[in-house]
Amino acid sequence: AHRRNSSAPVYPDAPMIPTLTIDALSYGLVNDNAIIPPRSGALLVAHPLMGDPNFARTVVLLIAHDDEEGSMGVVLNRPDSEPMHDNDSPVQRWIHSSAPPYSTFMGGPVEPFGFLCLRADTTTSSGVHSLDIVSDTPIGDGQHRVFRGYSGWGPGQLRDEINEGGWFVVPSGDGDAFDNDPLTLWRRVLRRQHGDLRRVAGFPDDPALN
Repeated sequence: AHRRNSSAPVYPDAPMIPTLTIDALSYGLVNDNAIIPPRSGALLVAHPLMGDPNFARTVVLLIAHDDEEGSMGVVLNRPDSEPMHDNDSPVQRWIHSSAPPYSTFMGGPVEPFGFLCLRADTTTSSGVHSLDIVSDTPIGDGQHRVFRGYSGWGPGQLRDEINEGGWFVVPSGDGDAFDNDPLTLWRRVLRRQHGDLRRVAGFPDDPALN
């Protein structure tokens, strides 16, 4: 699998968010510990000026993280607009029994034509575990979701992107991985934070029009 280029934001001449220091963006404290170190089960919330279109306004669930080995996660808030599988595919039965809105999700730019099915699992650090789409049998309880592709970072890459201000790292909440209103998830995750970080949720889609 290939690794993508840095997703650090591009800063045009536009109104900026309330000042947050580099230390705070990476591993510091912002009003009641709103920001935490990257780890399995944490959320990566894209800076509103993220320059990489693969991750603009995304919320990523970190499934695995190690500074020396790399990181893996899935984007939680990008449902596929068009199916990338046949109706006869085993993927279809998993989608029908998955959490609403009953579609595959774009998990990231790595291996975009491969499928990964994740199920809620409170015994794991990430809060999910993977299922075998071919051999396992779907359980129609809305506690799984099918992702197309995933997000991957090489050793130290994610730390660099956080230090550059590309991501906010925050705790995940119950239900985030299978949220049924994914298009509003980015703003809702930010709104439940504290202090300045909470205010980032109100950043306009197009700062030039603000």
